[in-house]
Amino acid sequence: MDDMGMALLQVALDVVRVEDAISIAIMARENGADIIEAGTLLIKSAGISSVKSIKEVCKDLPVVADMKVLDNGAEEVEMAARNNADIVTVSALAHDKTILDAVITARNHGVKIMVDFLHVKDPLDRGMDLCELGVDYICIHRGIDAVRAGAMRMDEMIKVVKALSGSCNVPIAVAGGIDDSNICELIRAGAKIIVMGSYITKSADVGRTVKWVRRFIDSAVV
Repeated sequence: MDDMGMALLQVALDVVRVEDAISIAIMARENGADIIEAGTLLIKSAGISSVKSIKEVCKDLPVVADMKVLDNGAEEVEMAARNNADIVTVSALAHDKTILDAVITARNHGVKIMVDFLHVKDPLDRGMDLCELGVDYICIHRGIDAVRAGAMRMDEMIKVVKALSGSCNVPIAVAGGIDDSNICELIRAGAKIIVMGSYITKSADVGRTVKWVRRFIDSAVV
């Protein structure tokens, strides 16, 4: 993950059963995924130990604990780190002290912090603030409910990514409603991590879908 020259594929396991998550993780890993995410739904359903279960079958890939931490930054990041997470998500809506505590704790445990911008009203201003707090990644995220309600259209998301990638030295991830029709444009805008969940996890053939997405990512001309 140190070489961010090429865009990476992060597969989000937003399923409720650990058995399903492990099966999908193995197929995603074998077919070209770069990062595996223990989704919020999985962690809430099966507990934080689900992160450790995913890491056991993906030892050679970074595993994200998508906790979207809002408070108790140090304690929650430590919990994730002790369950073998490599990256922990913290909500951009959290207080700056929560985020700073999360960053410090992450450094102490050898993990990284990805800040999730779900429902942030002014992502450009917030993004510039967070660059100064030492976070490792910023994730511009369109929530499922927000997309259904017509909030933050894809063209708006692309504008935010372009603006942030040009002014902030933190790698930008994108999540929410991403498919093969917009991957290349997001990468051209500056996205370094493409986060995909249901498009892959609910497909009839997970391995084939990961390979298909991988082709789009690798062929994107920046």
